[in-house]
Amino acid sequence: MRPFIVVSAAALVLLTACGGASGGASSGANGRAAVARAPGKQAGGAQAQNVRLAPAQAIVYTADLTMRSGDVARAAGQAKSLVAAAGGYVGNENATENPGSRPSATITFKIPSARYQGVLDQLASSRIGTRVSLRQQADDVTQEVADVDSRVKSAKATLASFRKLLAKASDVDDIVRLEQEIASRESDLESLQARQKSLAAQTSYATVTLRLEGTTPTRREHHRSTGFSGAVSSGWHAFAVFVKGVAIVVGWVLPFLGLAVVIGLPAWWLWRRRRSSRSSTA
Repeated sequence: MRPFIVVSAAALVLLTACGGASGGASSGANGRAAVARAPGKQAGGAQAQNVRLAPAQAIVYTADLTMRSGDVARAAGQAKSLVAAAGGYVGNENATENPGSRPSATITFKIPSARYQGVLDQLASSRIGTRVSLRQQADDVTQEVADVDSRVKSAKATLASFRKLLAKASDVDDIVRLEQEIASRESDLESLQARQKSLAAQTSYATVTLRLEGTTPTRREHHRSTGFSGAVSSGWHAFAVFVKGVAIVVGWVLPFLGLAVVIGLPAWWLWRRRRSSRSSTA
């Protein structure tokens, strides 16, 4: 029994390696054969055409859109409503609104691929704001999807065969080797399935990153303090305003005081002199 299991395991390893290496080539051949037309004859002598339909394309759509709006919050709300109505959702959102600077927001939308172009046109319309820039990209991953699907199918079949061999094995060394091989194959299968799931998500939903820029800076708001500290602050502010007002008045009156001294001092001297003269005469 042991030689049979060892030989079977070795054969499975070789078949798996060959299948993984030829996965891309076979999927490419299938893609070319899918669009080929070959005339032929059926059993009854009637002529027919064997047509193999091409598999649906798997496209990953991404877009980066920048819009300028006078009300960033309103524009963001309208954009979310448009995406939600199309069956999409918000993948990520980041908003910034600091006093003295222009508000902004960055929202990453996930939109069903079938509705991608229509929703993108609405997001880039004047309903949201003024378009600043738009960059789109489409990546055809049909070949990769077919290759990963094929490798997942092959990995599952190989695992099933190894488990059957493990059920028949009786030698301890064979059991250990088979369990190690099964653990390795399970890890590979999980990695392939994760990639398969990621590709399915990317091709099912387009990714649109919307950047919203405000047109005017946010106003600075002055918050009033309450309590004892607020009273002290208000009193000090009032005192500073009073001192400033007094300084302004003094600065305004000072030139006139100088003029009054220049004119009034000689007049006062003359008045004192006349008064002294009258006193001596009397």
